[in-house]
Amino acid sequence: MPIISHLNLRQCGYAIFEAAGLPADQARTVTDHLVDANLVGHDSHGIHRMPGYARGVKDGVIKAAGNHKVVRETPVSVTIDAGGGIGIVVANLAMHMAVDRALQHTLGAVAVHRSGHIGRLGEFPSIAAERDCIGILMLNGGGRFAAPFGGTGQRLPPNPIAIGVPTGDGPPMTLDITTCIVAGGKVDLCRLRGQPMPEDWMVDRDGNTVTDPEELYTGNAAMLPLGGAYGHKGYGLAMMIDAIAGGLSWAGCSAEEPTRGGSGYLALAIKIESFADVGDFKAEVRKLIDWVKSSPTMPGVERIYVPGEIESETRKLRETEGVSLEEATWLEIRSVAEELGVVVSEAGAVA
Repeated sequence: MPIISHLNLRQCGYAIFEAAGLPADQARTVTDHLVDANLVGHDSHGIHRMPGYARGVKDGVIKAAGNHKVVRETPVSVTIDAGGGIGIVVANLAMHMAVDRALQHTLGAVAVHRSGHIGRLGEFPSIAAERDCIGILMLNGGGRFAAPFGGTGQRLPPNPIAIGVPTGDGPPMTLDITTCIVAGGKVDLCRLRGQPMPEDWMVDRDGNTVTDPEELYTGNAAMLPLGGAYGHKGYGLAMMIDAIAGGLSWAGCSAEEPTRGGSGYLALAIKIESFADVGDFKAEVRKLIDWVKSSPTMPGVERIYVPGEIESETRKLRETEGVSLEEATWLEIRSVAEELGVVVSEAGAVA
């Protein structure tokens, strides 16, 4: 597996997306988001998506952001038709808009439909946390490949939720989870790497275990809800996120044919200062972290991590050592670069 510097990956991405047709600032936003996903260890949402995004932009399937329409608005809320704009840029905009409103009115909420794929949700609530707000993002999106609790049919998307909270002395504490066993991108990685899936991820229509990732794409298997055989809570959370994000965004809740295609999301921001002194809030979060991390550990466990901490440590490591890519992913990135007239070396440098 090739190991590429994140700096080279960024330069490669900037050049590819600009050549595909994105404005320079949007090319940077999308590339940095994808590379950062790899840096924090979420390869499922990283640059293996670059070729698909770039070809989508080139072919006009994915549009540059900026032509969205506001279809409903109040002082604290906005509903946006993204018009097929590239999702990572639109989601960035949505969270910033939510924070702007929260700083004025305590709460801010921006709902979006007809947006492209928005990448790793955990990136966006940090925008709010860095501005002394609490950030929340909910999405009724991704392919509808998850089974309901007790069922075996593909009915729900992964329906993720992400939350960011400032800590005062380091990166925000961030939670980013799907409401099914894993994100669909992790199945993509199993396929790319020629690996079987763990036995507790998917079942066929008769409820039998499936380990071949191809079965998900044929529709012959469905992913279990978060919690697996005991997944009633993951399933319940998935249903509520689908109702809120799908319903409020105008995208439509999950169905055989969602009203406006599904994949709607809701960005929320809460101004901390409206409820408590920001310094006091951060001190309380720090107390919480210290208290939880003081717990005795289970046998074989060296330390307790809080949400987002593993990602921060992985980032430091990969910034130094480079990002390891599947051979197929790197070949595909270089292939799309060639299609777009961008010359990329084996080390990822752009000529």
